[in-house]
Amino acid sequence: MKKFGKGLLKIKMPAEWKESALKQGLKKSVHLNGQNITYTVRQSARAKKVRLTVGIGSGLEVVVPDKFNLKNLEPILKSKESWVLDKLAHFARLAEARRSSYCLNDRQVLFCGREYLVAVIVLPRAIGGVQMDEDRFTVTVPAGREEDAGPILECWLRQAARRVILERIALLNGQLKLSYNRVCFKDQKTRWGSCSQKRNLNFNWRLVMAPLPVIDYVVVHELLHLLEPNHSMRFWSLVEGVCPDYRALREWLKKNGAMLTV
Repeated sequence: MKKFGKGLLKIKMPAEWKESALKQGLKKSVHLNGQNITYTVRQSARAKKVRLTVGIGSGLEVVVPDKFNLKNLEPILKSKESWVLDKLAHFARLAEARRSSYCLNDRQVLFCGREYLVAVIVLPRAIGGVQMDEDRFTVTVPAGREEDAGPILECWLRQAARRVILERIALLNGQLKLSYNRVCFKDQKTRWGSCSQKRNLNFNWRLVMAPLPVIDYVVVHELLHLLEPNHSMRFWSLVEGVCPDYRALREWLKKNGAMLTV
């Protein structure tokens, strides 16, 4: 019987294949504090230095500049060991909280500042949907897919956010008469709104769970950034002219923003 061993031909990945894989995302691993951490390394022509990010589902991602020697990556990760492990643990807890949030039955969910009791109904051939009554969200899910209740309700709330916030923009800008381009809705953890240099207005869809005065404050805030792009004294004077109670509304958002979730 012929034996294979020392003379075995080693097949190397062509350089252009490796470069392409790097741009799309290459899986690697590193030992940090006794743990084997899998991460994705991706090459970017726009990157000036190594950048580390951690997110729910995506895990640790490392973006490196073109021509970066990957042999130098492990010492960098070792130097950021505490940060990486803390972030991974933090997002693991968030992911677990999100999984448990799918158990929505009898939970309270906010919509425009009001609490609604969630009732989940399981039907054999249900398509999945949400019925909103005076004090209740009824979420219908197919049998065996009870974990879909959270995503179904979230989808409904995202659509409602677009409708409600666009209505508030139209109402409030009817007085201000400011010109803007697009209105976008995003899923952000800490920002409730922003105004880009291209005069696009961006809003966190979770804002629809806040009371209407709070929603109006964020809308006014971003609209007035079309006039004053910074947070100068003039900017806050403009905000106060339209929204005299903005300080209390901003404080409400700081204290209660974490509750605006499904």
